[in-house]
Amino acid sequence: MAGPIVRNYKNGSIIYFEKDKAEDIYVLQKGRVILTFTSVNGNELKEDVRLGEFFGVKSALGKYPREETAQVLGDATILVFKVGEFERFVSNKTHLIIKMLKVFSSQLRQVHRQLREILGEGEVKNAAFELMNVAEVFYKNGNYDHAAYAFGKYLEHYPQGTYASRAKDLLDSASKNSPFPINIPPLEYKAEAGGARTKLQEMLKTPASETKQEAAPADPNSIPGQSQKATTLINAEKYGEAETILKSLVTREDSTTQDDEKAIEKANYQLGVIHYKKNEFDKAFATLSGYVKNFPKGTFLKEAIFHLAVSAEGMGDKGKAKALYSKVTMLPPADDSMTSTAKNKLKELG
Repeated sequence: MAGPIVRNYKNGSIIYFEKDKAEDIYVLQKGRVILTFTSVNGNELKEDVRLGEFFGVKSALGKYPREETAQVLGDATILVFKVGEFERFVSNKTHLIIKMLKVFSSQLRQVHRQLREILGEGEVKNAAFELMNVAEVFYKNGNYDHAAYAFGKYLEHYPQGTYASRAKDLLDSASKNSPFPINIPPLEYKAEAGGARTKLQEMLKTPASETKQEAAPADPNSIPGQSQKATTLINAEKYGEAETILKSLVTREDSTTQDDEKAIEKANYQLGVIHYKKNEFDKAFATLSGYVKNFPKGTFLKEAIFHLAVSAEGMGDKGKAKALYSKVTMLPPADDSMTSTAKNKLKELG
C-alpha cells in the first residue's frame, strides 16, 4: 500500500499559497512552518505548526481552495499524504480523529464569534442557528464554496433541523454560484426541536446547548483535576508547587475533551501570572504574550493583557505598559475593576 512521501524544504520556501487547489495533507516532521491567513474581520494572522501536527487538512478533505499560505522558516522536513492515504492512515486511529474534530470545532466557534462581532450581535443562541448564520454570511459575501460547505455541514448534523429546508435550497443555489436569493425571508432564530446531542458533540464530550448538567468533581489525576490543584496552590501562595503542575499541563498533548482544553488554556495563563507574582517580569511577559498569541479569543484574554501591562511596567517599559493598559480599557466588560485600574494606571503614567 502506498504511503506518504517525504519532502525537504529550504528556508523561505512556500509549501502552498492561499487559494491554491488543495490536494495534499501535510505533517511537520522537522523544522518550522508558519501559516498566514486572513481572519473574518480582515486582520492578517500567523500561526506556528507544531512538530508532528497535520496542516492543510480541512481544505483537502473539503475539496475547497487553501485558506492560508504555508511557508517554511529554516529548513524543514514534511510528510505529504494524498487524501486517500490520509483517510486510510487515520481510519483506525480514533484519538487522531477526535483531536482533529476538536480543533475544527474550536476554529468554527472562533469564526462564529468573529462574525457576530462584525454583525454587532450578542451571544450565541445555539449551534444550529449559528451554523446557518455563518453559512448565509459567507453566501451574501459571494463566498460560494464556503457557504455550500457550511450548509452541507448543517444538513449533516441537523438533517431534521428547523432550517433543513432552507439549508437545502440555499445549498443548491450556492453550489451553482447563483447570487443570494432576494426573495428569501431573513433568517430568524428558532430553537431546535428536541435537544438531542449530535454525534460530533458525543465524540467531543461537549454538553448540548439545550441541556445543562451539574459538573461532577474532576478526577484529581485528570487534566482538569490537575488544573484545580494548581489553582488551589496559587490561592495558597504556594507558587513553586503550582508552577511545577502548570508547566506539566501546558505541554500535555493527550487532551480529548473541551474541559481538557479549557484547563490547558487556563494553565498557560496562570503560568504567566505566577511569573509576575514572583517578580519575574521578563518571564511573565514572554509567557503571557504566548497566551495572547495562542488563544486570541481566550477566556482570560483581558486578564492576560492586564498582566502584560503590569509586567511591562515592572520591566520599566512605560510606553509598552501604557499601550497595553489602553488596550485593556477597550475590552469588554467596560465597567469592571480591571478597566478602572487600567484607566488609573494610564493617568499615573501620564
